[in-house]
Amino acid sequence: MPRKSLEVVVEPRVLIWARESIGMNIEEVAKRLNTSEDTVSKWESGQKKPTLIQLEKLARTIYKRPLAAFFLSEPPKEPPLPKDFRTLPLDKRKPFSPETRLAIRRARRLQSLASELAASLARKIVPQIGRASLSDNPEVVASSVRTQLGVEIQTQFDWKKETEALDEWKKAIEKSGILVFQIGIPLEETRGFSLTESEFPAIVLNLRDAINGRIFSLLHEYGHLLLNDSGICDMGDQDYLSDEAKSIEEFCNHFAGAILVPRDALLNHELIKSSRYQLQWSDEILKELAKSFKVSREVILRRLVILGLADKGFYISKREEWEATKYPRKGGRRNPPEECIRKNGTPFVSLVLESHRKDKITYRDVADYLAVRLKYLPKVEQLIGGKI
Repeated sequence: MPRKSLEVVVEPRVLIWARESIGMNIEEVAKRLNTSEDTVSKWESGQKKPTLIQLEKLARTIYKRPLAAFFLSEPPKEPPLPKDFRTLPLDKRKPFSPETRLAIRRARRLQSLASELAASLARKIVPQIGRASLSDNPEVVASSVRTQLGVEIQTQFDWKKETEALDEWKKAIEKSGILVFQIGIPLEETRGFSLTESEFPAIVLNLRDAINGRIFSLLHEYGHLLLNDSGICDMGDQDYLSDEAKSIEEFCNHFAGAILVPRDALLNHELIKSSRYQLQWSDEILKELAKSFKVSREVILRRLVILGLADKGFYISKREEWEATKYPRKGGRRNPPEECIRKNGTPFVSLVLESHRKDKITYRDVADYLAVRLKYLPKVEQLIGGKI
């Protein structure tokens, strides 16, 4: 007969914190643990103690926390979730799912690790990012930031495809000391978010979004960093946002569009100059303009509306049409080393590898921090440049 697992004493507030921080209710936890709701409730009220086996399962597979966290005398203090800029009506806006909360948790862990590793290397990194306010003209801010990032318009036109555009915009932003991560998150919840509460500001893109969607999100979230205002966004219509949130999202959308499709570059484009000014544009022209700037047709059309060259009603109808014809992004063959760099960003991967070279962390630490299996690390090192 198997021996009964020992019961362990856990501070009830810690159990409540662990459950609420992953975004689950008692019913969901009981179902996943294959126990009753009454049992989970009694754990959280202190009337009953979980066994060590139950606690290990809670920690490892449900709450995704180290087992040691459950022996704390009180819940640890954590920063709140980023400000919610999702655009659904409040009565239809569901709480963030465990998957999204884990993405936020991982991004914050990587921020913290970057700070610790930089300190261990005695490296002082000061992000080169300016500040903006809602009273600033997004067109002027975008022009200044684009100059700072050093992306010439002809260089942008010369990029072969959208994947190259995303890589190059990421590199430009990462050079300014901003971490850029890509994590798979439910697309119906968010297209990206930004984190400002660290010496390493971070932008997180949704790996499940289309390439063009990620390009826009990257610059939209950069706008949030300029405003020094963390946010989690879906880039939808802003009718249901508060006045303040609406102003912030309008600024970030306008800024992102202006930096990706500069006013003069659009107005002087041969497709615009050769066409008579009109309030409605053909799909062919919009497609060609999008191809030139390596953005979506929606971004082009929104810019035309802002510049007085397209009708807003036409934009709304086209957006609805494009939304209805969207299809899911297809996944290709997996390449774990490339995925590692894509998800963690070159600066963070390089920082981890350098820390190992200088004996600050172990090889297993490297695999843990980068969430990649040990066997793939030599290829990651090769792709980054230089072996350890």
